[in-house]
Amino acid sequence: MASVIYRIVSKQPSGYCINSSLLRSSSSLKCWQRCVTTFRTEISDPSEHSFEHEGQFYTIPKKDVQKIFMLNWMSPHEKNMNKMFQEFSILIRRPALEVMDILKRLNYNYPLTRFLLYGEMNAGKKFTMTHIMHYCRSQNWVLLTVPWANEWNCKRLDVSFNHHKESLFDLPVHSKILLEDFLLKNMSLIKEFTTSTTYEFSEHEASEQGIPLTDLISFGITRMKFANDVVGALLKELQILANNDKIKLLVTIRGINSFWRKTGQKKEKVQEIHAQQLTLVNQFMELLQSDTKNAVAMCSTESWVNDVTDRKSYLPSELMGKEGIDFLEPFLPIEVPK
Repeated sequence: MASVIYRIVSKQPSGYCINSSLLRSSSSLKCWQRCVTTFRTEISDPSEHSFEHEGQFYTIPKKDVQKIFMLNWMSPHEKNMNKMFQEFSILIRRPALEVMDILKRLNYNYPLTRFLLYGEMNAGKKFTMTHIMHYCRSQNWVLLTVPWANEWNCKRLDVSFNHHKESLFDLPVHSKILLEDFLLKNMSLIKEFTTSTTYEFSEHEASEQGIPLTDLISFGITRMKFANDVVGALLKELQILANNDKIKLLVTIRGINSFWRKTGQKKEKVQEIHAQQLTLVNQFMELLQSDTKNAVAMCSTESWVNDVTDRKSYLPSELMGKEGIDFLEPFLPIEVPK
């Protein structure tokens, strides 16, 4: 808002009645402009942000907004605000700076490092994750993003039995959306890679070893029936690439406590489906427990996921339970205060 007021005032100070008595004085106007500009930094590259910039807003370049955040990460309200103001600015906060500082000093030869962001409702966890995602992309990391894990539990689009394991349930539409988002974010980074093995999806459908990784992803998008299996194949290929020092991988999961909840998904003759009966959840849980190097997982707990009676505290131990904490350990907890 401050930047908007600054632009309005600087264009035609006499034409607006924002404290007109102040605007009559050129010295007061300069003071006002100087005060407004302290709320922003012109540095749009997150790799150059330091603790000196804490509390300032920075604007994410439009090309990054379109490629990284616009499709699935931003809410409809955030998209409308971006359209209205023609910019996407976020606050530089200490939790994001702390995580980025760790990432700069991390030894990536060790297995996957897990961060867990937690805090009260509306504390700013999502935009802290946004800042970190933007930093990783500025360093040419591959981004694998689950914008809202609880959507797999609650948004009923299509459910089918897994072709290979009947105790699991596929979410073809959700899988297709995830593949589309991944391809948009990472096309320029993965276009040279090929698959390391053959993947069989059915008796008549398979992808050969050595085909472009983008072709495998496109197959999952166009043949939605096999989208969930393609997600599993993609995760394996990403782990192989990371272990071979070909990529650095950031896995972002917002609302990971939904992995330990019952779902609202329905399938004939099945009374209740738990989140861990979903193929997508199983695939990501396997990735989180892998010993993949050159990889970081950034997860958050969200009170919105839990029932009202289960929101006594925003602490991860309350939202995830002992089972969830035991699964994720060891991890680095990062509190995001209001």
